[in-house]
Amino acid sequence: MGRASSATDRTPPLSDLDLRILDLLSSHRVLTQNQLAAINPQTPARTLRYRCTRLAENGLAGRSRPYRERGSAPFHLWPTRKGEAVVNGGPPPRGGDRSEPNPLFLSHAAGLSEIYVALERTLPSQVRLTRFEREGEAREEFTVLASREKRAIAPDLFIEISDQDGNPLSAFVELDLGSMSHRRLAQKAAGYADYARAKAWQQRHPFCPALLFVTTTESRARSFLAAVCKQVGRDSLLLTCGCDLARELERCAVEERWLLDDEDEGMTDLLGALVESRRPFDQWKERQAAKRREEEEERERLRSDPEALAARLRDELRRGWGKDRLGRKATDALLLSLQGDDRLNDIERRALKAVGGMLTEPLALRLVDREPTSSEREALAVLVARHLASQFKRLEEEAERLGEGPKLRRRRRWLEGGDLLGTKSLDGLDRDAEQDRENAAAQARLRENYLRWRETEATRLGKRHGFIARHRIGHDGFLAEVDRNSLRLCSGCEEIVYPDPNREHGPARRDVAAYCHFCGSGVLSELPAAGVGST
Repeated sequence: MGRASSATDRTPPLSDLDLRILDLLSSHRVLTQNQLAAINPQTPARTLRYRCTRLAENGLAGRSRPYRERGSAPFHLWPTRKGEAVVNGGPPPRGGDRSEPNPLFLSHAAGLSEIYVALERTLPSQVRLTRFEREGEAREEFTVLASREKRAIAPDLFIEISDQDGNPLSAFVELDLGSMSHRRLAQKAAGYADYARAKAWQQRHPFCPALLFVTTTESRARSFLAAVCKQVGRDSLLLTCGCDLARELERCAVEERWLLDDEDEGMTDLLGALVESRRPFDQWKERQAAKRREEEEERERLRSDPEALAARLRDELRRGWGKDRLGRKATDALLLSLQGDDRLNDIERRALKAVGGMLTEPLALRLVDREPTSSEREALAVLVARHLASQFKRLEEEAERLGEGPKLRRRRRWLEGGDLLGTKSLDGLDRDAEQDRENAAAQARLRENYLRWRETEATRLGKRHGFIARHRIGHDGFLAEVDRNSLRLCSGCEEIVYPDPNREHGPARRDVAAYCHFCGSGVLSELPAAGVGST
């Protein structure tokens, strides 16, 4: 027979079939005798009737036969509190059993059970019902976006069907047997509209479940669909479907009686409606998959194709990309290589391929958290050396053509320290050399004028001294004194600064150097002792 219940000492021994019947009644709340037979095709109907009668006689199940205008209605069964205690393994109930459900509840609950039976029996062989939740389990709370009000939807059912490919198809189900008022229908529509607008489905579902409205007439179905569409909009991901099979629920899974929204053209079956509700999600998945494929192809291209990486790095290098990991010299060399649209040479390609191998996330140009390998470091060092040699050559050409003044000397010291000239400095070499030549010419004129004035000034100083002092100091001593008083040194240009009698600004004395003729700096120092007299 089976195991005995511990709910009460007066509970008779129960077979496995008895326990299965009680479990089904607790899950579905109401089942008809015919539905029990459909769910248990392996058990003879006569046996089921006998076991149900026995459960009812022992107070474990309630049973009644509602009124029907034509013919006899099947027995409707529901679990008593004692029966639920047996299923749940809880203590015996106190306070007596609940009253017999009213006929409207029985009819509605049996209708929901009929949907379960239809889905279990009439779906294609490779399609199966994976979830079937009643109102208590299907309830979902959410927050209305505009008012931050806490709301909830409580569909009669939530169902999930797995298609032939194993993809889930889900839906909320509302069953209307013609007794729901227009006001109640409007409230239902508003609730689902708020749910869709708040995108509350994202908290529990990968895509928005369809809303299936099963009612008694097509006009009633269209009215509900129109109300939902009016409130939520036609571009909503909430697909609302309706059918008029509330009196023929055994056919709800196979009949092409499902309307999509409130459109007039065409109807489909249940699977077609659920597939349509999933379509936006599948299209999104396809777009995401295509995007991932494109991104992966782009990652591989950036790692393996130096030309592609060069196009991505041009702007990033200008903003200081890579200096912390690759070093300033290497990034300066890369930036120089990527100026303009010239094709890369072999040295540049090798260096960029080394950089591509160091990218942990090429799309974000994110470098790996490690030091470059010896081969990577070598490839970058060769690139730096190539640019250094090229810039030295360019500087020598300018110096040979126009001479080497302070600006070119500063550029040379920079290169001798192993640092590269930037693009602006490199492009301005000819301008710097030309300016140095012009400044040197002005310097030569000032020096020539100074030397003439210097002789006169030294003679004047000598006359102010006596004969003995004049011979002791000598003419060269007076020249050195003039140099000490009038000449200055520019620390930036490392050039002697001569007085300019024609200058318009500066100190009142015109016999003292005030501004560097090369860089215009007024920050000058006195000549060192060794430099005095060597003008």
